[in-house]
Amino acid sequence: MFEVDWKTPHLWRKTAISRQAAPALEGDVKTDVLVVGGGFTGMAAALGARDSGVGVVLLEGNEIGSAASGRNNGLVISHHSKASPSEFEAVYGKTVGTRYNRMVADAAGVAFGLMQRFNIDAHQVQEGWIQPAHTEATLARARHFHDEWKAFGADVSWLDRAEVSARIGSPYLGGWMVNNSGHINPFAMTVGLAAALEREGVTIHENTRATRIERLEGGWRVFTASGSVSAPEVILATNALTGDIWPGLKKTLVPFKVFQAATSPLPDELRGQILVGNPAVSDMRQDLRYFHYDRDNRLVSGGTHTFWLNEVDRGRAKVSRMLGKVFQAFGGEPEMVEYWHGTFAVVPDRRPRLYRLAPGLVFGGIYSGRGVALSMSLGQEIGRWAAGRRTDEQMSLPVTNMQPIPFHPIAVQVANRMHAWNRLRDRRS
Repeated sequence: MFEVDWKTPHLWRKTAISRQAAPALEGDVKTDVLVVGGGFTGMAAALGARDSGVGVVLLEGNEIGSAASGRNNGLVISHHSKASPSEFEAVYGKTVGTRYNRMVADAAGVAFGLMQRFNIDAHQVQEGWIQPAHTEATLARARHFHDEWKAFGADVSWLDRAEVSARIGSPYLGGWMVNNSGHINPFAMTVGLAAALEREGVTIHENTRATRIERLEGGWRVFTASGSVSAPEVILATNALTGDIWPGLKKTLVPFKVFQAATSPLPDELRGQILVGNPAVSDMRQDLRYFHYDRDNRLVSGGTHTFWLNEVDRGRAKVSRMLGKVFQAFGGEPEMVEYWHGTFAVVPDRRPRLYRLAPGLVFGGIYSGRGVALSMSLGQEIGRWAAGRRTDEQMSLPVTNMQPIPFHPIAVQVANRMHAWNRLRDRRS
């Protein structure tokens, strides 16, 4: 169900600058910090460790950008997934909660800052992210988000009915905007960041799947098909593709499959009425609607299926119907010419995880749909932590043992089959 044909080019890959894959690992090597997983979390962790002055090796099982980090919608958002700052403080306590809220508030700025630092062309647009409300209940919730982040000191704005409807090109009751946020081509960001890491001295091995971990005196040895890496500190950044490399780890997350689709480039006349000013948008429905333009003015959106039979035709048709309904300027249902899918990871409470699996062995990630920005902030922090530059008490998330999801096989099926129920809830609201 969760396999991805990562070698077939999709829109993000087709419009990004190509990069020669790093060579696979051959033989046995040693390093200070080993990162397993070449997505945003893993690469940011490698950067955090390398910036701390230690040697770093990164292993990627396929090629950089082949999984969720390179295949998602590309929204770069400084906001929690369905929670407010005070709700996180209630769970984590004032000290850690405030620290975590600060990391989230700054996350989009950190991500765009990396693009600037390393001169990465990720087709980045930092014109804000808008979350509009379609009911009185969601309007109240949006106002709650805005007011709390405003009080926290985040750069946010409130949009009334007229302004939000004009900016989006579709009628909404109101909404709020996070001004430091925006959108990117996520695949372009992955290959750009990988090239930057190599220039910084990180050794990357692609097409090198970690198969087994063995404890050593004073550290760990991670085996691959053609060699091994020994290190005192190992970071597992495998997220949705976590397999059996560590007992029980894959039962702490739910792989969640989504698809993306895109129109042909839109003419100036339509762009003058739809997403005016080029913001990123995702609304507050249970079955989310989200959109932004790519660099060539294609409108990119997506969704998910309850059942994945004939997914391409059904996915294109579903997004076409949705866009035609949302944006009256189309005068019908626009043709969707691009389609691809990927898998990210969720947890029921939608809070990221930071596990110490054993001394010198950590896991971090699981962003429940907010990973593009947050992974680059949390990842760097994990790298500094592994390099000895942060203590447990200084981290922006509590460091815990693994938290398995009860009835995990059932939870996976429920999470990936509940979309019909969400759509019904939206129609009743």
